[in-house]
Amino acid sequence: MITITRWEQWEGWAAEGCWTMLPCAVKMKSDSRLPGDWAQAWNTARPYSFVLESGKDGRYTFLGLEPLSVIRGKGTVAQIEDTSTGHIEQVEGRPLDVLHEWLKPFKSPAVPGLPKFSGGGVGYLSYDVARSLERLPVMAEDDLQIDDYIWMRMEELWVFDHELEEVYAIVHCPVGKEQSAMSLAQAFERAKRRASLMLDRWNEIIHEAKHGTIAEKTRVRQMSLAAREVSSAEWDRLLERSASVSFAQDDFEAAVRRVQEYIAAGDVFQVNLSLRRGLPLTVSPEEIYEWLRLLNPSPYMGLLRFPDFQLVSVSPELLVKLEQGKMATRPIAGTRRRGATPEEDEAMAQELLSSEKERAEHIMLVDLLRNDLGRVSKFGSVRASELMVIEYYSHVMHLVSQVEGLLDEGKTPFDVIAAVFPGGTITGAPKVRTMEIIEELEPVARGPYTGAMGWIDYNGNMELNIIIRTLVVKDGVGHIQVGAGIVIDSVPYREYRECHNKARAITMAVGLSQEFAAEGQRQGMKL
Repeated sequence: MITITRWEQWEGWAAEGCWTMLPCAVKMKSDSRLPGDWAQAWNTARPYSFVLESGKDGRYTFLGLEPLSVIRGKGTVAQIEDTSTGHIEQVEGRPLDVLHEWLKPFKSPAVPGLPKFSGGGVGYLSYDVARSLERLPVMAEDDLQIDDYIWMRMEELWVFDHELEEVYAIVHCPVGKEQSAMSLAQAFERAKRRASLMLDRWNEIIHEAKHGTIAEKTRVRQMSLAAREVSSAEWDRLLERSASVSFAQDDFEAAVRRVQEYIAAGDVFQVNLSLRRGLPLTVSPEEIYEWLRLLNPSPYMGLLRFPDFQLVSVSPELLVKLEQGKMATRPIAGTRRRGATPEEDEAMAQELLSSEKERAEHIMLVDLLRNDLGRVSKFGSVRASELMVIEYYSHVMHLVSQVEGLLDEGKTPFDVIAAVFPGGTITGAPKVRTMEIIEELEPVARGPYTGAMGWIDYNGNMELNIIIRTLVVKDGVGHIQVGAGIVIDSVPYREYRECHNKARAITMAVGLSQEFAAEGQRQGMKL
């Protein structure tokens, strides 16, 4: 074990008098492979816990099992729970204001050499948080009845570094301005012991994952089963056969035509229209997440676990990142399915790049995001650092750009969220009018879908992805919501098919996880 945080640093930070918490971090070498599953972690976790991972060239995995405080709210009413005592306090206000006040008392210095996130808030914002930012009608049915936001404040965190094959255990310890040198030294030693015990617990998680009920042999079987060739038609049949749907195909295509009428009338340029399917589940969200990690590694993978529901996400899209005053957003607009051969794959990519419809839609949304970031950026700092590049995923490819800016003086992470939320790529342009049309045409409230999830740290940095390619698991049903960007020359049937393509990876993960579990039960019965 290597102690990263030195006593001399703690003394120096305490002398500065501006921090309410001090970090203590230790690290050790760890197996180059993460657990094939997180079962042992979840078995010892509190009802609120999470894992956040980066699947495509990502360096870090973040794991939190015991938040110190949880805030959850709907509308203007929220509850803050101290998880150590069970005490609950009710507060009122706009969601972003409430969250700002909740995190504001906690300040911690940055430790050189630590991963980008080492402690703070982890959670999500539902699409309906936008109602606190804009005046919107309420027409769609709120069938899921899920909180508008839930955030967990973490004082203990594990971080696995894939590049260096190291695991960090990070503890944040509260400190007072008048704390004596002896008291501070004792707090430092306690924090080191806590961090050391966390490394022991990590080793137990790794050991159980390798030698427990889901061992390496099972992992191999899992991979071989997942790697089999499954036709698109077969997964389409699975989707149609096993799913309830919020938007029947005829109704969805009629809604596409209604959007085109609004576009022709000059109300909007583009609207993202979505539909939701509900898949009955016979396996846990944790098992489905493991399959998604295997089948569709994505830039923003994560599992948020709450007592009453879970979010299983393999999102490809960044909403906004803020790091040391530098902001970035990475819009995705334009989709094609993956080809069956390398030649077909290349042909699909060239078709996407040369499509006037896709390019026009993409540029329009890049401009929208430039304007959004401009509201909180230093004058003249907003620019597109990447424009219309292809990114590939397991079942689809996307047209992607990156827009950057420098945070203006006096602005906070919550000002940035208010400026860009919800993401323009999953509403349309102009944003407010498209949200009004979405409310009119979509039969059910979006809930978490097209909201945001991720982290905000104690230093004012954050990284939030858009909640797409995400399964909302509640009461034994997995809800998949997917959308398509509708423009004047959209073909209604093709837009409906695009929604199918975007849902396929999650549908496959659900189908394979349930098939695999059933096979295991059959094998057990034979034994």
